[in-house]
Amino acid sequence: MRPFSTRRSIRPVRCLLAAAALGSAGLVGGFAATAQPAATSATTAAAPLDFKLDPVHCMALFRIHHVGAGQFWGMFDQVEGSMTYAEDGKTAPTFDVTVQVESVHSGTEKLDRTIIGPQFFNAKEYETIRFVSTGGESKGDGVWDITGDFTMHGVTRPVTAKVEFTGLAGNPVQKKAGFEATFEVKRSDYGMDWGVNNKALGDDVRLVVGLEGDWTR
Repeated sequence: MRPFSTRRSIRPVRCLLAAAALGSAGLVGGFAATAQPAATSATTAAAPLDFKLDPVHCMALFRIHHVGAGQFWGMFDQVEGSMTYAEDGKTAPTFDVTVQVESVHSGTEKLDRTIIGPQFFNAKEYETIRFVSTGGESKGDGVWDITGDFTMHGVTRPVTAKVEFTGLAGNPVQKKAGFEATFEVKRSDYGMDWGVNNKALGDDVRLVVGLEGDWTR
């Protein structure tokens, strides 16, 4: 009977130890193991898309109390400008909107001339109304409180508009986005105080602005 040899038992143990050492050094099968990037929980916000307002599908409505009785409505139908919107809805949209005063429609041509005349908008001197956003806070469900500078009749004041995202449609090549904004101003703050003291015409004016824009890529 051949005596027991320790060489055969030691050799495989040495091989196993060597393989373990190589594995811990990141060498498997003769190739260096590739380090995996650390996982991150941060998500990148979508880049805002730029839109040019489509004047055919934009309008600005206004409402004012008439002689303490009915609520009178009028409309400006020439609205131009731009806006931005990120598809993930995580970033506040931005707006730069200009309304042409002479595009007012009240339903009566004579009244239209009065509205754009010196007692009210004085369109010859102040041709436009403009809103430029300065910030925004999400209220959830696609609704934002958008702050901005509102310029009318040559006076600029800060306002806050409730802005509702109404939809994004299209494809990777062509997109449209829509919003509806509602806010109120006092016309006397902008130097239009005719009829305020005798209550012939209300001071508070509600504006509802419908916006639709085309993606400019």
